[in-house]
Amino acid sequence: MLLVTRKIVLETLTKHETLTLDDISKEENLGIVPDKSQLRYLLRQLTMSGFIQVLGGAPPITYSITTKGIEECDRLLLK
Repeated sequence: MLLVTRKIVLETLTKHETLTLDDISKEENLGIVPDKSQLRYLLRQLTMSGFIQVLGGAPPITYSITTKGIEECDRLLLK
């Protein structure tokens, strides 16, 4: 099983802008089958870093990329 990386999650959210947790977890969005615990940990870290945000009042949990996240994604793609 491949590990989900910050780059993969940020690329996915850059492409889609906003996704629910269930949608982020789908292989067709990430390109891999993620380990759910590892993905949740990574989403929490990206949220705490300000690269993504949780949209308030949107059940189920919905994530959106921030300008800072787009910039980080661009930086990671240049590596």
